[in-house]
Amino acid sequence: MSVKTQQIPATTIVGLNIRTKPMAPEIPALWPRFVARIPEIENPVEKNVAYGVMRPLPDALLYMAGIAVSELGRIPDGMESVAIPAGNYAVFSYPISQLGKGFGEIYNKLLPASGLRVLPGPSLEHYGADFKAHDPNAPVGIWIPVSR
Repeated sequence: MSVKTQQIPATTIVGLNIRTKPMAPEIPALWPRFVARIPEIENPVEKNVAYGVMRPLPDALLYMAGIAVSELGRIPDGMESVAIPAGNYAVFSYPISQLGKGFGEIYNKLLPASGLRVLPGPSLEHYGADFKAHDPNAPVGIWIPVSR
């Protein structure tokens, strides 16, 4: 299977951030709290589109549930912003019920076989406008910064 890449423009994401571990139960628990607070965020770019922003640390994962904004306005209490750099991203799609398996396949098989080098910086989960949270087959985009 060849890995598809795509140029992603720079964007700013505003949302709720937690320090956790990959695939921890705190991640799905964060989403309902965040969704309830989306109306507080100024200057949203895409209606009904959300992002999971993953920033690895040596001993943890910073995970943000957020939305893209056209310009940074007032950041709601308890939320943060993160700048996503423009660049080339490897793009994948997995059903939400298979995200753990998908990440394992991406990092242990697909990317090593692709000849692409993973770059430092945030990786993203993309929840499109047609995403249905209660559908186990709902597709989630996974975007990982890479170079040749």
